[in-house]
Amino acid sequence: MKSKMKSGKLYTVGFKKSTRRKMIAGLLVVLPIFVTFFVIKFLFTMIGGILSPVVVRAVGSFGFSPNSKIDEFIITAVAFILTFVALYFIGVVATNFLGKFIIRFYESILHNVPVIKNVYTSSKKLLEIISLPTTQSFKRVVIVEYPRVGMKAFAFVTGGLKTKDGAVLSSIFIPTTPNPTSGFLIYLPEQDIEETDLSIEEGMKLIVSGGILVPDRMDLTTDTQTSEAHE
Repeated sequence: MKSKMKSGKLYTVGFKKSTRRKMIAGLLVVLPIFVTFFVIKFLFTMIGGILSPVVVRAVGSFGFSPNSKIDEFIITAVAFILTFVALYFIGVVATNFLGKFIIRFYESILHNVPVIKNVYTSSKKLLEIISLPTTQSFKRVVIVEYPRVGMKAFAFVTGGLKTKDGAVLSSIFIPTTPNPTSGFLIYLPEQDIEETDLSIEEGMKLIVSGGILVPDRMDLTTDTQTSEAHE
């Protein structure tokens, strides 16, 4: 009787674990799809809504007025496309000589306005960082001791500088989890940096997932180990 009860308990525990595992697997499949759908829907509505009044006014001049959800969807879709077309032509103008002159003149005015200057400069720098290719923004994935000795943090090497006494320091960006757009900037000599064999994409996945998406294996090397290997 006891063995039956034990086997029944084991079966129940195994069934619960299997059910929970399958539900989590299903959630991991469905949740990203829903998130992607709502993000696209939000962007479609937001960007399309910028020029929607212009499109409504334009088609209204031909005697057409939206009176159904389908008409509103078509107008939003047209406005969505026109927004990207307008951004493209703005980019074309901004990259020629006249456009650059106008932008410099516009920025010189904004830089003289106390509050707007800080907002404009910060948002522009953030967009420039985000739009940079990974080969220009992040060089490699490393591990450093931060915020104290004995604690390890994944970071990205973004560049370097040379001090007056000739010492070379690498600029290390330590991103926060799960939002890698914010973080801390520190400077370290190469001997205090542990090199990883992770790609930039793998490093970003690790940071954003909070350590859930990690590679099966990772090799670490230090500057001293590298120099010894060359000897």
